[in-house]
Amino acid sequence: METAIKDYLEDIKSNIPSVNSTSDYWLVRADSGRYYDDFRINNYVGIGWNEVSLKDIRRTNNDSSKLKLILKDKLPEAKEKGYSERKCGITAGQLLRFCNNIKLNDIVIVPSAGSNEFLVGKVVGEIFEISDEQTKKELTFGLEYEKSEFKKRWPIEWVGSFGRLEADSALFKMIYSHTTLSRVNEYKTFINRALFSCYIEDNKLHLNYQVTEKKHIQGVYLGQFVYQYSVLNEVLFPDTRLDSKINVQSPGVIEFITYGIPAGIFVFGVLTGGIIVVGGGKFKIGKLEFETSGLLSALSNRESKKLDNMKKAKEIAKELKVPMSELGIKYPKELKAALKRIENDDE
Repeated sequence: METAIKDYLEDIKSNIPSVNSTSDYWLVRADSGRYYDDFRINNYVGIGWNEVSLKDIRRTNNDSSKLKLILKDKLPEAKEKGYSERKCGITAGQLLRFCNNIKLNDIVIVPSAGSNEFLVGKVVGEIFEISDEQTKKELTFGLEYEKSEFKKRWPIEWVGSFGRLEADSALFKMIYSHTTLSRVNEYKTFINRALFSCYIEDNKLHLNYQVTEKKHIQGVYLGQFVYQYSVLNEVLFPDTRLDSKINVQSPGVIEFITYGIPAGIFVFGVLTGGIIVVGGGKFKIGKLEFETSGLLSALSNRESKKLDNMKKAKEIAKELKVPMSELGIKYPKELKAALKRIENDDE
């Protein structure tokens, strides 16, 4: 029966978004949002300075000084009066980063005009360069949106988007970067949180509970929710670490990070009612009923050993409804949907 439980939780896990901690995150501006729709519809991000080919950039061996010489030779604006060494260096740096530093599975974030919306995607292939003929063909085909002339491109699979108002205020600093390409790894957590209410990273489950109450937040309910959620985790999985991050500004978010994905899913299931505690070490998921022995540990010595741990969990889950109601807390939608999907598959 233990195997059946673990298989069930693995099925749910497979429906949760996953991010790679080794991926770099890049802010790629679509010419101030001008080509936002082109990038989105045609699944790529690109960069200009077409006079300099991908072959030109590769033969510099990532040497900025060599690329600057090529830029001065090939770019029309480089021959104009007032074209500074500094501007040439910035352009060289942008091209080298775009062509040499972005890699497979990296994440790109593309802001719309005015930076009101952000498109997020994953690099799914190698960099490529389209021909002059293909560029002309693309520019003459369809007039529904403005198309870029950028020849140097990375193929992208878009995974989602989020609005500026939905994001953490910490992202505002990222927005004010006006360079064509910026590495924004310091904003990874905020981007992930804005994009997913639930995701997996390095065998850790991140759950973001949205606090929607717009009036003053009462500390007693906020503290009660975080404390009781932690107790629920400890009662069910005393050996599993749980961290929390709070950024509640009416509204805001409470993030729980569980160092054990099955444990985090199970705790969430008990809280939402997707996993129903029957008592006596038994519980139901959908139409299936399980009896646990080794999956869930006994209560710690700090708790009364006379209480059944599943019964205790049921009581805590019920108590948590009070602060959740007062704070207007919304469940992480990705995990709730994954749990519901698996339940429906078993019916």
